[in-house]
Amino acid sequence: MAITEYKYLTREQRAHFLEHGWVRIPQGVPEENINKFTENVWVRLGYDPEDKSTWDKEKIHMPRHQEIPTSEFMPKAWGAMCELLGGEDRIDKTLFQSCGDSLIVNLGLEEWVDKFVQPRDLGNWHIDGDWFTHFLDSGEQGLTVIVLYHDIVSRAGPTYVSPDGTDKVCKWLYEHPEGLESIVRDADGSLSLTGSKGDVIICHPFMPHSASKNHLRIPRFITNPPVTLKDPLNFNRADPADYSLVEQKVLNSLGVTALPDWHITTERKRFTPRSRAGKDALIIQEVDRLKAHSLKTGKPFQSMHINGPVAYQVVV
Repeated sequence: MAITEYKYLTREQRAHFLEHGWVRIPQGVPEENINKFTENVWVRLGYDPEDKSTWDKEKIHMPRHQEIPTSEFMPKAWGAMCELLGGEDRIDKTLFQSCGDSLIVNLGLEEWVDKFVQPRDLGNWHIDGDWFTHFLDSGEQGLTVIVLYHDIVSRAGPTYVSPDGTDKVCKWLYEHPEGLESIVRDADGSLSLTGSKGDVIICHPFMPHSASKNHLRIPRFITNPPVTLKDPLNFNRADPADYSLVEQKVLNSLGVTALPDWHITTERKRFTPRSRAGKDALIIQEVDRLKAHSLKTGKPFQSMHINGPVAYQVVV
């Protein structure tokens, strides 16, 4: 059923998404939720925020200890996500229904401070989804969502996107109905997504993007909460008004109004994410650090890995 009234996305934002494949939701996350998920970040990392010599790793994908339903964590951004996908009723709320404090950290390295890396040479251009076979109509990765946990400026590790690459990915997937497990594209027409604390940048799922080098070594924290559709994308709807903005962007990229004859030629598959093992190993380390900090300070902490969603405090 078509959306008859847009409450979160303006006409200009919708047009920007159809042309460029991404849209910014300023202050899409309330500040108290941002602060809640970053309160113990340095304890979890085991680093001193004032001493860069303790920052042993350049990039860390932290595991989740706390979570909040997505619609509560970022209500403005959630409303925009629903409108981009054609309505909340199309979203599968049995998968990834919450946002967690699984921060993606970029601390940089001293070797990058005085260097410039061309976006094309970043070496990490991809589209998200390391847990399913990608098809043109895949709904597992409904959108690529980037939450900014602090102000992010140029040369301090912003995510780079390649709007021009979205059309190429659409064409590539159209020409490969057998599906692909991963997709890597180049950086044509790239731009960096800087922004303010609490901003949420929502990209088309076929938008190539890449982490960048943090030359300024200002700690960069983001998350990429996923959203999954109940059904695959539909490129042959009876009423053209029923196409979601995500579906319409694909059709525009291919220069067609519908795809009545296109269909996948192999079965859909889901599998364990390749990043899972690394996060599982970090859980034990982070819990130990949180326990030690609680014992030292008397402050409670929350971790679903100890006692579910309630606060946990080490008592002597």
